[in-house]
Amino acid sequence: MMNICEQTDSRLKHCLGWMCAAMVSLVLGGCDFSRVNVSCAEHIKPGDMGRFVDQGNGIVLDPQTQLEWYRCAVGQRYTERGCSGSPKLLAWSEVDAYLAEISEKSGDLWRVPTGGEFVALAEAQCINPSLNPNAFPNSLIDNHWVKGEGVYDGEPCMVYTYQGTRSCRVFSEDLRPIFMVKAS
Repeated sequence: MMNICEQTDSRLKHCLGWMCAAMVSLVLGGCDFSRVNVSCAEHIKPGDMGRFVDQGNGIVLDPQTQLEWYRCAVGQRYTERGCSGSPKLLAWSEVDAYLAEISEKSGDLWRVPTGGEFVALAEAQCINPSLNPNAFPNSLIDNHWVKGEGVYDGEPCMVYTYQGTRSCRVFSEDLRPIFMVKAS
């Protein structure tokens, strides 16, 4: 004859087994296996710059927007092998001063992109990162600082380079990478 503890343990195991089976059924039943997300590195052929035009010195031109982008995140250096070094992670309060210093030293007016400008870089047909790996090599998959537009005009926002989504629900003192852009 089983004691009460043994009976309770047996019933609990039986219930947990049924609950696990039900959860697996729900999860697998809700999956959409028809959509396959392809990495941009697999989707875009080596050397294919897409719409971007190499301007030399680590800069590409987007002819659709007439904006020039530095191909690496701030803190990295562009080389023929891609971006080297580590991206500089900044709090939102540091971004403008940091880019002002770069602008002064380079003689070019670099700035943080708006959310719309950065989202426009994303390749809709691929992810991980959503940026063309030939135009923007070794891109860090992270939330990058951008300036908000519309309701969030000038406010800190971010774009997640994994799939190119934007959010303005951020903590401005979080440390994040940035790309820099200038008018051509």
